[in-house]
Amino acid sequence: MIRFLFVSLPLLILFLIAIAFGAMNNTPVTVDFLAVQQQVSLALVAALFLALGFIIGVIAMLARQFLLGREVKKLRKQLVKTSTP
Repeated sequence: MIRFLFVSLPLLILFLIAIAFGAMNNTPVTVDFLAVQQQVSLALVAALFLALGFIIGVIAMLARQFLLGREVKKLRKQLVKTSTP
């Protein structure tokens, strides 16, 4: 129950705020891709860039976690090597 309150409830609140933001910002904007101009809603552009930023952040976090895991393995090997007579 506590996990629900601290994880699910804030996510639900953020989701509802995002829905309200999208409903209020449905004006079309022109987005220039490399060779194509496209009119899409402002909420869609904001959601796409939010998702892109989230994906880049997760990739950066996973890369750091991978490097830290390798360092932990190296230090454990050193510890075993120094503690063995």
